Amino acid sequence: MLEYILSAVILTLCVIFTIYFTKAKNEPPGPKGYPFLGVVFEVDIHNTYQKLHEWGQTFGDVFQFQILGRKFVCINSIELLQETFLKEPNATITAHRPSSFIGKYLLDDYADIVSSSPSVTWTKRRKFSHRLLHAYGEGLESIETQILQNMLTFKQNVRQISERNVNPSSLVEEFVLGTIEFLLIGQSFGKDGGLQCLLKDENDLGNRVAHPSTDVVYTALPFLRFLPLKASLEIAQVMHKHQEVLDKLDSLLREDNCYKKGIYYMLKETMTEKDENGKFWFTEKNLSGFMYNLVGAGYLTTRGTLLSLICVLAKRPDLQKSLQREVDGVIGQDREPRLSDREKCPLLEAVVLETLRYISHVPLFIPHATSASTTIGGYKIAKGTMVVPNSWSMHHNERYWEEPFSFKPERFLDEEGRLLPANHPTRKMLAVFGKGKRSCIGEVFAKSRIFLFLSSLMQIATIAEPDDKPLSDLDPRTMVPGVVLQPQEYEVRFLLRRQS
Repeated sequence: MLEYILSAVILTLCVIFTIYFTKAKNEPPGPKGYPFLGVVFEVDIHNTYQKLHEWGQTFGDVFQFQILGRKFVCINSIELLQETFLKEPNATITAHRPSSFIGKYLLDDYADIVSSSPSVTWTKRRKFSHRLLHAYGEGLESIETQILQNMLTFKQNVRQISERNVNPSSLVEEFVLGTIEFLLIGQSFGKDGGLQCLLKDENDLGNRVAHPSTDVVYTALPFLRFLPLKASLEIAQVMHKHQEVLDKLDSLLREDNCYKKGIYYMLKETMTEKDENGKFWFTEKNLSGFMYNLVGAGYLTTRGTLLSLICVLAKRPDLQKSLQREVDGVIGQDREPRLSDREKCPLLEAVVLETLRYISHVPLFIPHATSASTTIGGYKIAKGTMVVPNSWSMHHNERYWEEPFSFKPERFLDEEGRLLPANHPTRKMLAVFGKGKRSCIGEVFAKSRIFLFLSSLMQIATIAEPDDKPLSDLDPRTMVPGVVLQPQEYEVRFLLRRQS
């Protein structure tokens, strides 16, 4: 009897190893790893994107790997990104999201927009979010009022600390968080108002917790959330901090001191609406998920971009002088910038685009999932495969970008110094906000904030290196890891232009 049992066990193991190590016909190449575990021991959880970039150089623009029983396909080129997310039928097949720990446990069973897959209710929520952002964030008058009001505070702070060595993080954070406050509640309460501190704490924790590698491990082993691990404790802290944010916003609404209300007021009002079947289509869980998405996307990305810009410009006084000449000629120093000035400031626009490319602050886009079998790059991709677009590889590939680790805004300008049109091949290779049905809906809002911030700053100040200490060049390869990359801490000096 024992011989039969041993024979069955050996046969089963042979079948498992044969299935695992025999690649199906015409599947993408990739590292083998171990049964079930896959490549879990080969990936640095903090710098997954760099390992995928390395594998891309070995296996090509599309390759596959497995981690903890889940199959992934990594997309590393602009052409494949367009084939996967813009062209049908792939655009529809890959628009789904995979099951995830973050979506199930942190986002109330996929009640948000980002982690959930397309459906009738998802489409309704996404269209609703578009309308909200347009009404409160992307309308010219609205966004200019919000951002320029916060820039007044930023410029006052710059004047107070001019000439001194200063870490610009707190200045930038107050500006970004103030803009989010305006968006949410209709006014900013400043860094001492309570809300900004809560928003910052939640996002700093969330940037670590929501890392794709952490999510993969906890999705496969969800019981880990009950163990006293660092990630488990941080997940609980994020959920607690998020509830504090919602409670604070509710408290502010009850006080009825919010100018023009804002998005949060509209979200609360929408919870009273019913669909054609008489059911509430936007619930408390949907509101919570929407807030996770909105604040998470609005804070860390802009913070990282603005701090990167300041660091780069401190090392490039020649570029700053050119920017200041452009701003002086188009806007002058006697009025505030307007979004209508963008088309007349090609160099400034090119600097913004190059910053977004250079840092690629979201190195790995949120994974997609295939809802049916399909083909990508000539390879067969099975249903249920997780598709990971590697933005880092796309924006640091020498095939597309000459000297990809050099900061060169001129790559977005023609020979006469004009900004390349949006349909130019170089512009079309820039995909930092994603492509297709799951692209970032806040792209316009983000670019508008960056333009108004940079043009306003160039009006009043020159950014200089600190006294008596070196300032390293910003190298995107050494940025602080997370879902959104952040620059290392540094110091600069702001020299008021009339004094410089």
